[in-house]
Amino acid sequence: MPISDIGSYVTVGEEFKSHWTDVNADRVAGGGTVLLLADGYSLVTLTADVASVATAITGQEDLDNAISLATTNRDNRKVTLRDRLMEFRDAVQYRLKGSGYVRALPDTPALDASEQKILKALDDMASVWLRINADMTVPNFTPPLLLRGTFAVATFQSELALLRVNYKAVTDAENDARIGRGQRDVRLDPLRDRFVQYRQAIGVEYGPLHPLTTTLPELTPQPGSTPAAVPLSGGWNAATGQAEFSWPPSTEPTLVQFQLRVSDGATYDAATATVVGNAPPGTLSLNSTAGLTATGDVASFKLFTILSTGNAAGSNTITITRP
Repeated sequence: MPISDIGSYVTVGEEFKSHWTDVNADRVAGGGTVLLLADGYSLVTLTADVASVATAITGQEDLDNAISLATTNRDNRKVTLRDRLMEFRDAVQYRLKGSGYVRALPDTPALDASEQKILKALDDMASVWLRINADMTVPNFTPPLLLRGTFAVATFQSELALLRVNYKAVTDAENDARIGRGQRDVRLDPLRDRFVQYRQAIGVEYGPLHPLTTTLPELTPQPGSTPAAVPLSGGWNAATGQAEFSWPPSTEPTLVQFQLRVSDGATYDAATATVVGNAPPGTLSLNSTAGLTATGDVASFKLFTILSTGNAAGSNTITITRP
């Protein structure tokens, strides 16, 4: 199969390793030596490079998963503290009605508000709450102010400190993933260059009609064989708690599968996209929460039509925000 995405580098690498093994066996059987490329590059080196890319791809998946976990932890605590802010506002308006504290209450930020706005609102809440607890002059009220479940300001402050830790964990995870992505990607072009060198070497050593030449692994799709992409539709279903996708049937006679891919954010990025799932011919829908594990998450999706030749074509982009 040709190289179609980052994950396919490993698959193609395995094909080149198998082919090179056959070439070495043929050369040794004929009394020759194993094939070496420029700079003494050997099958052993290729094997190590493919393994290195595979490790980098797997490691990147772990780093991306760490973002999802950190984001979920942050958003869960953000939702909890935002709910406490709304409860705090209600409690002050009821128990301290007519006091200046009602006017001092912070507004409730939207769940998708920036870190700065959310933390400012919660900091303001803590400040007002501490002042209320220290004030013995409000008529018909005796401090401290407690929320439901005897939730006290000290507990709130501890939770707010943890939210700051959660925000930092997301930033750190995103930075780690960005660095990891760069370390992964820097390995790809040199490996592809070796694939190209190997194909050239086989052509020189064996000529265009030899079976070892005609069975060389492909790097690019065959001309004129790109399939027609199918249009993708999709959106968030609140009832099922999933993103739901659908598409019409493909008329490609050599269709092998549909493949749904996702990248984080409002713009589809092929370099960072990962596979959500594969569907055999005849399947016209897929459901998933990939990239949308918490409220406010935004992810972009494409559906790829893949033929038996390995040729593929991507659909339009569907961007979904989890409410």
